[in-house]
Amino acid sequence: MSFNSRFKHIFGEIFQSEGFKYCSKLNVFAKMLNEDLLAFIGVKSAPIWNKGSKGFMITAGIISTYYDSIEKNSVLMIGHDLNLFLPKNEVRVSFEYDDNTMEEIILITALYVREYLLPVINQVFDFNSYIEYLKKYSIDLLWNCDSFKGESLILIKADNHDDFQKFFQQQLDELCARIDAGDVGDGYTKEMAYNDLFHGIIESIVYPRDKVYFDKDLYHEALKEAERRKNENMRKLYSYKLL
Repeated sequence: MSFNSRFKHIFGEIFQSEGFKYCSKLNVFAKMLNEDLLAFIGVKSAPIWNKGSKGFMITAGIISTYYDSIEKNSVLMIGHDLNLFLPKNEVRVSFEYDDNTMEEIILITALYVREYLLPVINQVFDFNSYIEYLKKYSIDLLWNCDSFKGESLILIKADNHDDFQKFFQQQLDELCARIDAGDVGDGYTKEMAYNDLFHGIIESIVYPRDKVYFDKDLYHEALKEAERRKNENMRKLYSYKLL
């Protein structure tokens, strides 16, 4: 039996009871968290260390109906390596197999996903919890709300007015602690850390979002674009048999 067949069989046995089902159009196991949020778990090939082996990685994440388009390429683009969801003290994992170990390694992978990824997904149930998820794992998807990039329209749909100052300070404190511990590159200073985080959080998220709120025409344009995307993506989800 091929790798893809074994992957579908093993992951199907474990994750169908969690509400996931295989979607051939997206080539992932997918689950609607609500009418606007789709969680997904997929697989793709990866480099190997051992000659004669084959490698793969898990790609997983959450996408909303307000993303530009829910399709195979967009799901692959915003999906994350399973390692991103592991605790900091957990050993990083990679998955290699040969014909004799394929089934065992796929099963081990599925157990990692169930233990570490599902608890993250299960904490996302509405726009606000999705924003918290994005803060931790995909903050760049909230950038540039004034040009409707990524998942930034979620900020408008959630009526979000968080100034992100607490989050900014938390990230700065963590990065400065890493600088003090020597865990970042030589020459990277706390001033650089402040500037990078201020740009990545306040300038890239808060200012563009507030621009939408303060510009009546831009705000209505954002709502119109959000509705267009949702209608288009809902049609796709119906055609994918996920709704």
